Amino acid sequence: MKTVDIVERIEGEAKLSCSWENGYINDVSIDFLNFRGFEYILKDKPILDALVYTPRICGICGQAHLKATVEAIENIYESTGNKLKITNKAKLLREIGLNIEIIDSHLKWFYMFILPDVIKLAGEDLNEYEPIKGKRWIEASKTASETIKALAIIGGQWPHTSYMVPGGVMCDPTHLDIVSMINYLDSTLKFCEENIVGCSSEEYLQIDYKTIDNLGGDLKYFYDLCIKTNIENIGTSHDRFISLGSSSIFRKAKYDSRIYIKLDESKIEEDTTKTFDINNLENKDKTTWSKSVTYNKKFYETGPLARAIINNRKLIKCLHRVYKDSILTRVFARVDEMIQLLLNTKELLKQVDLNEQSYIKPNVSLKELSSKNELNAFSCVEACRGSLYHEIKIHKGLITSYDIITPTVWNLGPGNNMENSISQKAILGLDSIEKAKIVLRSFDVCSVCTSH
Repeated sequence: MKTVDIVERIEGEAKLSCSWENGYINDVSIDFLNFRGFEYILKDKPILDALVYTPRICGICGQAHLKATVEAIENIYESTGNKLKITNKAKLLREIGLNIEIIDSHLKWFYMFILPDVIKLAGEDLNEYEPIKGKRWIEASKTASETIKALAIIGGQWPHTSYMVPGGVMCDPTHLDIVSMINYLDSTLKFCEENIVGCSSEEYLQIDYKTIDNLGGDLKYFYDLCIKTNIENIGTSHDRFISLGSSSIFRKAKYDSRIYIKLDESKIEEDTTKTFDINNLENKDKTTWSKSVTYNKKFYETGPLARAIINNRKLIKCLHRVYKDSILTRVFARVDEMIQLLLNTKELLKQVDLNEQSYIKPNVSLKELSSKNELNAFSCVEACRGSLYHEIKIHKGLITSYDIITPTVWNLGPGNNMENSISQKAILGLDSIEKAKIVLRSFDVCSVCTSH
């Protein structure tokens, strides 16, 4: 028997096809069917146009795409011996902007994408968590809207901001701006403390598996629902993790039974065996616009759980020892990261030196640099859903190739002849389509980024 479901209430939509044997899923594919074509659109465009195009790849993680673009361009400068001078102020404002975007996304995801499904699976009434109507749902939505205003102060707008440019940022915040941003984040932290973890952030940071009953709020509610419905151990995959970007709170490394700090990006490989070909759409062996991506021939999970394991986050490491890479651990990791980022970003804001320059103009143009030879560079940043990779090739100032590998490609791309992908393995063996959708949503799926 085979079932086909369209999974919505993600960023975009996906087709979930499951084959069943004796009441359990024995084969699965997750296909992304909406083609957007940004890689094709960018070809032959002036390189700086990418600063406007790539933030529009996604309405949620546009900051990540912008930062990846800017840093790839700056890496082109560096590869030619023309490294740009970026002030600490500009670096801080870039990281702060991306952090706020991640916080906003995690908050929305918890209340709008994962918690309602688990409540329904447990057979409980949604009540205050009901979309659009529920009291907590409305409060969470309002808090997320207020959170993102902090980013708009430096970005000028949200979504699709383009304030990061090669050489720095195009904003010059005042002391009042910084105070206002901290106030927005304080309000978000207060909501998280009162409603999500049910304790102060200081108390939360001391919690481990043995003291998990000290948790309160909706995160403890989620935990109890998982235990009640016996789903705390479902969704386990290869238990391999990767983080390609780094920041003041994230480090670049991979985990495969232990942590390896040194990474070689040349071992990242894309596979288009099952990916639609725009020049041959009749090929029946192609099923999705998503590519498949591996590191050193293996599939690795990316995202908050990967970052928590690699950065030794106390509570998540404890949960991982008990529940492995399950939906329970994955959800806790994303909420934990939100708390960590709120605290971290407030500290980063206090470090901004308003007297520093925001932008230092490059001494040479990219058109001049690439007038004779094709130049290329890549960059990696940590986005809401995990590691984001941009690789650019330019000649005479024009883009000759633009390659993007999104977090959802790492987590939900098709498998290969060697092994199942991260999400495929996580879904195999489940006994209901409802559980399969919860597992899928635990990765915080972004179809529009993946089908860029």
